[in-house]
Amino acid sequence: MNNSNVEAEVSFRFLSLDKFQAYSLVREIVSSTHEEHSENKCYVACVPLTQHNFEDINDYYVRQRIEIEACDILVSVNSDSRSGIADVPVIVNRMLKYIDCKLTFSFTAA
Repeated sequence: MNNSNVEAEVSFRFLSLDKFQAYSLVREIVSSTHEEHSENKCYVACVPLTQHNFEDINDYYVRQRIEIEACDILVSVNSDSRSGIADVPVIVNRMLKYIDCKLTFSFTAA
């Protein structure tokens, strides 16, 4: 089956960082971003989950002593067909072996 119309992007998210953690994350891990969550007075940071920054994410998680409940893996699927099937990249399984956090999915059909 050809799924060329289905695209999946994977990000590792830190859901409850303080200001110092958020600013240090963007300096330590390339392509990471953060924004302030006004209701909880914390920062949510997003890092593309790739082979290149896999170890950096894991190291940051351990070094900052992040709680397992304060992170997730976001799988975002964009499809131009409602019947498309998207494979979850293998990097997700690998990360779950190191950090067994929850998975969150986002699906957009055009």
